[in-house]
Amino acid sequence: MHPILVLFSINLASAILKYISVTGTNAMSAFLDLLNDVGDSVGLGLLLVGLRYWRMRQSMFYPFGARRALYVLGLLSIMIFSGLLFGVALFKAASILSGSTGLVVEIYSVVVFLIAFAINIAGLIYIYIHSRGSNRDPALSGGMLDSISDTAGSSLALFTLITRNILLDVVGSLVLTGVILISGITIGYRYFQVLIGRAPPRDILKKVMNKVLEFQEVRDVNVFNASMITEDEYMLILEVEVDKDMEVEDAEKLSARIEEEVKRVEPRFKHVVIEFVSERAGPKTYGEIIKQIDGVDEE
Repeated sequence: MHPILVLFSINLASAILKYISVTGTNAMSAFLDLLNDVGDSVGLGLLLVGLRYWRMRQSMFYPFGARRALYVLGLLSIMIFSGLLFGVALFKAASILSGSTGLVVEIYSVVVFLIAFAINIAGLIYIYIHSRGSNRDPALSGGMLDSISDTAGSSLALFTLITRNILLDVVGSLVLTGVILISGITIGYRYFQVLIGRAPPRDILKKVMNKVLEFQEVRDVNVFNASMITEDEYMLILEVEVDKDMEVEDAEKLSARIEEEVKRVEPRFKHVVIEFVSERAGPKTYGEIIKQIDGVDEE
């Protein structure tokens, strides 16, 4: 069973329990934590759909498969979750304007919420164990962040229910809202960068460029385009200048050697496309490419 399916079941069970809990309290933090679990359940459900596309094989219509579906659906879930948080903000504003005071907490509300909190902790432990062996899996990284925010939010809400402190309820709700929004924006921005085809990190680009220039047959590099298809799958397009008298057979062997070395430097370069052109007169262009790489902002 995929860890995301387990997390989905955990969040759904937690959401149901917290829904029962909020029927016995007017604590904003508890209501916010309920929406947190609802948003997570929707997001994880979309990720489960995305996992089907993740396993889709390459074809004529999908030459790189459909692995980016995870990122698209991840962004969609974040947008839905942000809408839920906006609804919470409106609910808070309405409560403040109505001048409602006092915190009502029934005993069963605390007990049920405590059970949900235990489920959140179990989910965090479970996903942590599984994420340690993963390699930049966007589904697991998102699930890990969801579990952390769930546990942190639930602890704030549970402490509020136990102490019945209205000030803690308001402050805790605001803090939780901020943490969830920052986490969502962080993941969303990372997904967005992959979807628009951002280049891999600068240190990887420099290592690959230096490795290509080590080949004696390479006179210059005119084009060096590297892009992320996913966070663990890169593509590299090169235009390399070689001696104009190089035989086709030698060019094919050189292409295979360059591709092998590139993948040895960084195994995530699954796709390497190399075009050879005759050496041209004039200044070399690889120096300008290196300058551009040095100017890449690390994020």
